[in-house]
Amino acid sequence: MKRIRYFVMGGLGLACLALAGCGSEPEPEAIPPRLVYTVEASEPRDSVERFFSGQLRTAEGVSLAFEVSGRVVEVVAKQGQEYAAGDVLARLDVSDYENSLENARAGLTQSEQDLRRVQRLFESGNASQSQLDGAIAAERSARANFNQATKRLEDTTLRMPYQGTIASVAIDAQQVVSTGQAVMSIQGEGPMEFVFGVPTGIVGKLAPGMPLTVELGDVEGRSFGGRVAEVSPDLENNTTYGIIAAMNTVEGVFRAGMDGEARIELPVENGGSIEIPIGSVIADPAGGHYLWIAESSGDGLAKVVKRTVSIGMLSGEGVVSIESGLSSGERVISRGVHRVEEGMTVVLQN
Repeated sequence: MKRIRYFVMGGLGLACLALAGCGSEPEPEAIPPRLVYTVEASEPRDSVERFFSGQLRTAEGVSLAFEVSGRVVEVVAKQGQEYAAGDVLARLDVSDYENSLENARAGLTQSEQDLRRVQRLFESGNASQSQLDGAIAAERSARANFNQATKRLEDTTLRMPYQGTIASVAIDAQQVVSTGQAVMSIQGEGPMEFVFGVPTGIVGKLAPGMPLTVELGDVEGRSFGGRVAEVSPDLENNTTYGIIAAMNTVEGVFRAGMDGEARIELPVENGGSIEIPIGSVIADPAGGHYLWIAESSGDGLAKVVKRTVSIGMLSGEGVVSIESGLSSGERVISRGVHRVEEGMTVVLQN
């Protein structure tokens, strides 16, 4: 009996040990703080540099246009090439104008025959003075119609009015043009202009006389000075306002049609702005924008804080100005902004 009791107690003890072993689980490993990259908010600036794409043109160039409308069948002129007076630059389809000329020629021939007949009758006393006057007027009208049809046929060919260089060509073959529509321009002898557009929020900051510099894609390593000459009062293509800048003369470098980029310092209102990379700014679905601020807690760690900000102008270098909501010296998370949350502890990496 004692032996049986001994084994029962031993079995109970093993069961208790097994249950105790099943109830003890290892503690989960702690997730290390996420590494984030930050930039330090700059000191406020009272002006910011902005970049606008544009093109050179001649200030005193002459625009050329057809005096008749029609479909372009040939474009001979090439931008940058010189042509002599009378050289053909472009041609329109002549079919309709040749038909009109043939009709006018037939009308003139008929009116001339009628005039000669009435003159003979008048000389023989068989036609009145009024009949003769009518025949003379009809012949004159038919001749004027013939001359006009002849000129309109000639006007289907656009020719160089004087020796010069073509600055720009704005048409292609098969394009339909209207009477008086500018289709190309001749380079002038005056100073060059740089033409570009600016959005609505910026146009009010520009004024005639404001200095700027221009970098041209075809001239590496150099920038050229100029000044704003004209600010258009009208919106172009529902997107931008046209700006014309007068360039300082540089002999042998400028050519009409060269593409480039204007750099201009624009004033900042409300005491200046702070610039940060545009990738740091997050659009809030509820409206507005915000940043993630990393508030240092020591030992290289920081706490993530959400900060609503007001953004300003965007530069061509991927930098945006912050008009309110951010102070200089604060650290802004610049990479991985969509992988952090407010209150999260992170490791700072510049």
